[in-house]
Amino acid sequence: MPDDDDRRILAELEREFERPFPTISVLCVLLFLAFPIVMLLFGWPGLLTTIGLFALAVTAVLLRRWLA
Repeated sequence: MPDDDDRRILAELEREFERPFPTISVLCVLLFLAFPIVMLLFGWPGLLTTIGLFALAVTAVLLRRWLA
């Protein structure tokens, strides 16, 4: 049975080999696709709200990665 140090070392190795899901890239593509639709349906207020939500989502992803 591996002890705590071995488990910690294995966990670090797994994290190094895992490739994270490209969340920020996906958010950028979704923003690019949503721009024309939001602009057509809601105008500038909807577009500014969408940009604000996008910035909030990117900030949340980066904070989660930094804290993990």
